[in-house]
Amino acid sequence: MRIATVVRSLEFGGMEKVAITLSEAFLKEGHESHLIYFNETSKKLPPPEEVHLHSFELKKTMRRSLLGIGYLWKLLSQLLNILFRNSYFVWSGLYMAPIFKKKLQKIEKEFGSFDLIIFRGQGTFEMIWPLQDERFVFVNEGLIYDDNYGYIKKLYAKLLFKHRNVSSISSGVKESFETIQKRANFSVNKHILITNPININHTITLSNTPIDLPATPYIISAGRFHPVKNFPLLIEAYAYARAELNLTHKLLILGEGSERRKIEQTIIAHNLGEYVHLPGYTKNPYPWMKHADLFVLTSKHEGLGMVLLEAMACHTDIVATDSPGGIKDIMKDDLSEHICLPDPVALAHKVVEVLNDPIKDFSSYLKPFTPIHVADAFIQHFTPKKN
Repeated sequence: MRIATVVRSLEFGGMEKVAITLSEAFLKEGHESHLIYFNETSKKLPPPEEVHLHSFELKKTMRRSLLGIGYLWKLLSQLLNILFRNSYFVWSGLYMAPIFKKKLQKIEKEFGSFDLIIFRGQGTFEMIWPLQDERFVFVNEGLIYDDNYGYIKKLYAKLLFKHRNVSSISSGVKESFETIQKRANFSVNKHILITNPININHTITLSNTPIDLPATPYIISAGRFHPVKNFPLLIEAYAYARAELNLTHKLLILGEGSERRKIEQTIIAHNLGEYVHLPGYTKNPYPWMKHADLFVLTSKHEGLGMVLLEAMACHTDIVATDSPGGIKDIMKDDLSEHICLPDPVALAHKVVEVLNDPIKDFSSYLKPFTPIHVADAFIQHFTPKKN
């Protein structure tokens, strides 16, 4: 089979890593694998050499079009976006979709027709939404929270998803999509739960990279410094565990973002400057994970929770607060006991409990997320039947 995985860019991010992992899985299964991305960046994640890589640069092509028509269309789309909030993709997609179609036809003229084309992330398929093709699969990555789902948003949802093939990465994401589907009253061709893959061997290899690490035992967390990650809760739980439960581990939180100041203020308020450290963002967090005694996730919601899989791949136990999304898709059976209420005291007790009685083998928990398992699911559920 000839399969294309499409993503908006190849920047250093979770969605991009998943796209590369999936394209590599198709390759290892003996298929001709292509990876298409839309936005060129100075630094990008490289796929294996055997994966055919194509840069479409839709936005740049639009800006540089003949007689500046594309640039004028972009300005018009921005103006209409002011009048009709969040509608930019509607107008810009009308221009970029034909560009994508033309570039795709050029590739197919050289290599042959694709059997399956998988678009990862809403920002990716927003750019080509006018196109209908039975080979297209739109991968829904995130939860949709909006009680005020009015006429305009219902229209947007219909434009993006009506009569499409859709996959969702977790039970929570699938349920969220189905709720919006009912509110907006549209049907899809097919909607399947297919999780994200993790390249376990690659993660282990990266975890063995030598770096300077704390000499004392530590607990770790990682993610964007954003309100949804709820790091202040983690710090409050850590403060309680030190004061009341005799916890002596240090706490490291990897990441950067808009909430850094709030996180620093929380650390100061609990007089934890000596014990909580913020090393910043790192492209390779896996050595930090590998040498930690525990990874803790306190997000208010997660589409899946790839960071939990990454921690387990590094042979590090995990604790998470209960939240909507994919946490429970990952933390099943005995590992479900490592989920607790999003409360500082409950989290503190759970952290100490797991540190005293960790799980040693995570292979059974990781098996459903292996790249081959995920790649086979796409082929099984979405390959168009030939007459």
